[in-house]
Amino acid sequence: MLSYLRFFGTHGLVLGAALGFVTGGNWYWLGLALGFLIWVGGDALSRAEEESGRRYKHPFILDCALYSLFPSLLVMVVAFAWALTPGDIFGIGEFVNPWFGHDVFDAKFSATLLDYFGACLSFGLAMAMGGILTAHELGHRTGDRIAMWTARWMLAMAFNATLEVAHVFGHHRDVGTPLDPATARRGENIYHFFVRSTVGQFFQAWEIERQRLLSEQGIPFLYKNKVIWGFLRSLTVAAFFFVTGSWFALGAFLLASMWNKFLLESLNYAEHYGLVRVPGSPIEPRHAWDSTSKFSHAALFNLPWHADHHCRIGAHYENLVQSETAPVLPYGYLASLPLIWIPSIWRNLVEDRLREWDADKASKDELTLIEMAGGES
Repeated sequence: MLSYLRFFGTHGLVLGAALGFVTGGNWYWLGLALGFLIWVGGDALSRAEEESGRRYKHPFILDCALYSLFPSLLVMVVAFAWALTPGDIFGIGEFVNPWFGHDVFDAKFSATLLDYFGACLSFGLAMAMGGILTAHELGHRTGDRIAMWTARWMLAMAFNATLEVAHVFGHHRDVGTPLDPATARRGENIYHFFVRSTVGQFFQAWEIERQRLLSEQGIPFLYKNKVIWGFLRSLTVAAFFFVTGSWFALGAFLLASMWNKFLLESLNYAEHYGLVRVPGSPIEPRHAWDSTSKFSHAALFNLPWHADHHCRIGAHYENLVQSETAPVLPYGYLASLPLIWIPSIWRNLVEDRLREWDADKASKDELTLIEMAGGES
């Protein structure tokens, strides 16, 4: 049973952040504290995942781990909005006040700007873990209307309008090549990559949709453009924050969304950093970094079997397996995040492994690409 329950852990982070928002004051930092102490810290202490490709007799339970995050995220969104508004929207304060040993209204109205900043960081972290990563898994199920509807509204809550198109139809096509904005280049720091990848994926998604609509309709019908619909859904969520808490709530939501986008791009950075592929050549396991951290696999729905995810794009997360020829990061994906944010530490950490990749896994054409780009081989 634990093999199923381990994929439900992200609910603790999402609902923990929501609890902090209705508790008030310094508790606004609860989601961030849980994320770094338990999620990042737990990953740093995690042992290696010894088994991949485990067979599950009840895969519907694993789908429940994904879909049940949607109502949890809605609860968190409403709780975050309540913390940012001057009133008691939906009577939440009156409802929860008897549960606590203090007056939640006093705690809410005495919150400082620093507390609100903590709320933004907590919301963004929980949304990245519970929303974007779940939407990533469901968004690959392009033939499933329920999965796509859920993924799209999860992305709307994260104000991410391009992942549905840019990731599935762009990144998975161009990964490792100079054409892919979501592949981090050798020597590129996370801050430069964040800007380049964010801007690049927007234009990539727009071009993919333009070409799709031209081929299907003859002209690019804007009302069928998935990127536009993604922004409209995101603006709907943003409008909810504006209506309930005016400019202050809207600004906090947008700040939190920028933070969750930075966390997402930090994961993108780790997944392919420094690896190259010749455009048009087959995507192989050696073009993505795997991680063997047991904690990362439970928290990220087996995303760290990333090489198999790219080689079998339609495989559900429970069916992903370790690829023997994939390079392996020294730490789990989550534990790698703070290391990525200090570029000199990150480069020292992966430098030797990149040299091994060049020597043992890269093709001659890929080595030529590395040399042309000014990288080491």
